[in-house]
Amino acid sequence: MTHKYLGRQTFPRYCPFSSHPGHKVLGQLIVFDSNIGSALSAEQIDEYFNYVQVPSIYLRDKGPELNLAFLSTIQSCHLSAIPYKNLALHYTGNPHVSLDVVHIYNKVVVNRRGGYCMENNIFFHHVLRFFGFRVYLTGARLHRTSGSQPSGWSGWEHSVNIVTLSGHHWYLVDVGYGGNGPRAPLPLTPDVPFQNIGAQELRLVHHQKPNNGGVQPNAWLYQFRNGVDQPWVSAYVFTDIEFTRRDFEVMNLFASRSPDCPLTSKLLVAKFLRMDDIIYGKLILDHDRIKKNTGGKTMLVQTCTTEEESINALEEHFGIRLTEEEQSGIKGRISSLAC
Repeated sequence: MTHKYLGRQTFPRYCPFSSHPGHKVLGQLIVFDSNIGSALSAEQIDEYFNYVQVPSIYLRDKGPELNLAFLSTIQSCHLSAIPYKNLALHYTGNPHVSLDVVHIYNKVVVNRRGGYCMENNIFFHHVLRFFGFRVYLTGARLHRTSGSQPSGWSGWEHSVNIVTLSGHHWYLVDVGYGGNGPRAPLPLTPDVPFQNIGAQELRLVHHQKPNNGGVQPNAWLYQFRNGVDQPWVSAYVFTDIEFTRRDFEVMNLFASRSPDCPLTSKLLVAKFLRMDDIIYGKLILDHDRIKKNTGGKTMLVQTCTTEEESINALEEHFGIRLTEEEQSGIKGRISSLAC
């Protein structure tokens, strides 16, 4: 069974991450006068769809059905237009990441900038809510290899969306993990490999981690491998517990400010490459190196040795033009390259 977007309605729903002036607070509920539980307006949805180049058959006024094809299309368009990036933690005099949905809209759509995991997934969450998708946000713990500091499992540092289709089919939808993230909705089905980009495969497995003599219930482990002959790499683990605005505010404070979070020590940008509605590759900036992966093959595009080279590369390869004020913000930071 499929469902259709029903147009302008009024639905009382609890909605985190909202400071939209058109919302009316009623106790623990927020009433949205123009859509189904989203902080985004119809005009903002139209501008977003135009920016990420959603096909005309899925435009708001066409009443798209809330099915897997529509969900997959929005995700693909978002990933190929809006990069994962943490530049706001480096090219600024005062590192701060706002999780306000309207602020994120202005950043990623109006100003053509990307965002990091919580920005991208919270914004995408509100896009889905606008159309009436059954979706909630939850947190995830990242797994870092022995080459990272600190290594092992992190605290709650990542966010993902869980979408329900046809009443009983659940999907992981993540537009904020970066280069090894899923390019399409991933069914919550254990131990089934799904092709991602090129030879890369993804899977979800049930995860039980000892905790004070017990186990953590209803946890899913997201893994990837870069070929059938390669080992599975654990990326993150998430549960079915819904996270609220306050949960993400605490996570965001650590992720954007703590020196123990790797995001604060080096530049990361990831953009997916799409042709004929298919994501076929990705372009990655990993601190000083720009790499391109197509069809499972990675090649080094450029190594930046100075800040000037890095700034020029951001514009040339990712279309990101930094202001003079932003450029000066990285001076003296650990992430700054030699001048």
